[in-house]
Amino acid sequence: MAWQPRDELEEDMTEIIVGIDGSPRGDDAVAFARRLAGVTGARLTLASAFPYEDWPSRAAANDFREYLRESSMAMLDRVRATLNGGDVAVHAIADVSPARALQGLAEHDGASLIVIGPSHHSRLGRVLIGSTAERLLHGSPCPVAVVPSGYGSGQPAMIRTIGVGYDGSEESRSAVTAACAAARGFDADLHVIRVFDAATIGTPALMSGPGYNAAIRDLEQRARENLEELVATLPGDVRAEAVFAAGGPARELVEQSARTDLMLLGSRGYGPLAAVLLGGVSDAVLRSAACPVIVLPRGAGAGTGQLFAPAAEAGAS
Repeated sequence: MAWQPRDELEEDMTEIIVGIDGSPRGDDAVAFARRLAGVTGARLTLASAFPYEDWPSRAAANDFREYLRESSMAMLDRVRATLNGGDVAVHAIADVSPARALQGLAEHDGASLIVIGPSHHSRLGRVLIGSTAERLLHGSPCPVAVVPSGYGSGQPAMIRTIGVGYDGSEESRSAVTAACAAARGFDADLHVIRVFDAATIGTPALMSGPGYNAAIRDLEQRARENLEELVATLPGDVRAEAVFAAGGPARELVEQSARTDLMLLGSRGYGPLAAVLLGGVSDAVLRSAACPVIVLPRGAGAGTGQLFAPAAEAGAS
């Protein structure tokens, strides 16, 4: 795909790319992205991949390619028309891999976020990660939001409570930083969620007896204190609350997602820098979350809050 050069006047504008495929899950993604754009002032870009490979070959069929492109553009224009004006760009991209198409566009534009809907196999209110989402999430150069099925039907819920997973890692600290910016932008309450899983701590030699129980209680208390200390250091203009739970991290975070309107998770701690990589917990949460989930790139640090920075500054003024 030969990308068109960007307008120099738009280089400093944050951009949200929305993956569209003409199905209701695209409507779910648009509904969430529209809400984010309204708060952040980001530009929306609707993107769709049509199944054609642009590599030169004897099998090239320019007429067929143009037919597919025009069909994709017509679909994008119909979606754009539902947004009632505004500066909305559209891209019909020739690529047999939708994930690769969205990644390439995000890299070219320096996008702040990619928003996608769930797999078409998902049940109402739940996300089932399909192959496109999996490939996108494992290689995206920017945060990725996955929106649950049904989000675009009716009036989406206001974002009044934001949850963020915290486990003491640098990736989760980056997620907390971004969540603070999001909470300012939406004027929302922030729940910093730490899940203590005793099952991952024990060793065969210490799996029973009072000594083991005392050690677990001590570690749990330290985890509680660490969470409280973190929340105490957050900016005073953020209404933050520490939420501590004991159990399986994925199960507990999914339960918390039913009490929040948006959840942020850090990417796992290995793999290429500044790329989104799913681990077992984040993958499981995305599959069952009751609210939109934003997964943040590893190594992004405070820069992940760039999308919400304008709204946060406006709220502070």
